[in-house]
Amino acid sequence: MGLVELAKRWVEPKGHISSEDLRASKPTRNEAVNEERQDDGAILLRAPLILQGKGYMGWLAKRMNAPETKSFELEPVGAFVWSLCDGRHTFDAISRKLRAEYKMNRLEADAALTAFLQMLSQRRLIVLKTPIHLTAPKK
Repeated sequence: MGLVELAKRWVEPKGHISSEDLRASKPTRNEAVNEERQDDGAILLRAPLILQGKGYMGWLAKRMNAPETKSFELEPVGAFVWSLCDGRHTFDAISRKLRAEYKMNRLEADAALTAFLQMLSQRRLIVLKTPIHLTAPKK
């Protein structure tokens, strides 16, 4: 399976977002996530864990002294993309900057960016703000 098929597989079959909407989406960092820049260009992210205060699992988490945050380390390329997830840059704009900065072709940049944004989104570190398509009601 090629990179294009892999990217399409994530975007289209689930029905959540079309390829066109992905390209126009604006990744936005979760405001609850704290970042700490490292000397080597990496970024350490700390995201709060949402613990349910009810029921057995909440009791168990408190009993086990579960941590209140989870840490993620982004290497310099990931840190570069993270810095552009500001709600102003679109997927396409980030891809263009990634290609220019790291001498990637479009296919490489788009596939890597799609996979990276998917990972950040699954971990609730970012949200993808997508365009809203309004259609007139049918008569």
